[in-house]
Amino acid sequence: MTNEPEWRDANPQTENLPGKGRIIIQCIIGGLALGILAFVGSIIKPIGLAVGGVAFFSGIMMLFRRKQLKYKPGLILAAAGFLLLLTHPRAGIIAGVAATLLIIGAIGLVVFGLFKAIKLAWDVGKLN
Repeated sequence: MTNEPEWRDANPQTENLPGKGRIIIQCIIGGLALGILAFVGSIIKPIGLAVGGVAFFSGIMMLFRRKQLKYKPGLILAAAGFLLLLTHPRAGIIAGVAATLLIIGAIGLVVFGLFKAIKLAWDVGKLN
C-alpha cells in the first residue's frame, strides 16, 4: 500500500511545487494590496490611519505570538502599518519618505513574485 503510484509523485523534484506557488501568489497579491493600501491610505486619511493602526498592532501581535515562530510576516505587516501611520503627520518630509518606502516595497514584492514565477517556470520546463 505504501508504494502505490496514485498518491506518490512520479518526479521527486516536483514535490515542493505547491509551496513555491504559494510564495509566488503571496508576493504578488501582497505587493498589489500594499500598493493599493498606500495609494488609498494617503488620499483618504481616516481609512489610512485606521488600516495602518490595525496592520501595525496585528503585526506586533504576530511577533509576540508564542505558538508560531514565523517572524517575517509579522515584521512585514508591522512595518507596513507603521509606515502607513507615518504618511499622515504634519511634517511633510516624513510623510513623503514613508509613502515612497511603501510604494518601493509594493513594487519590490510584485517584482520578486514575478521573478520567482519565471524561475519556477524555467525550472519546471527543464524537468520535462
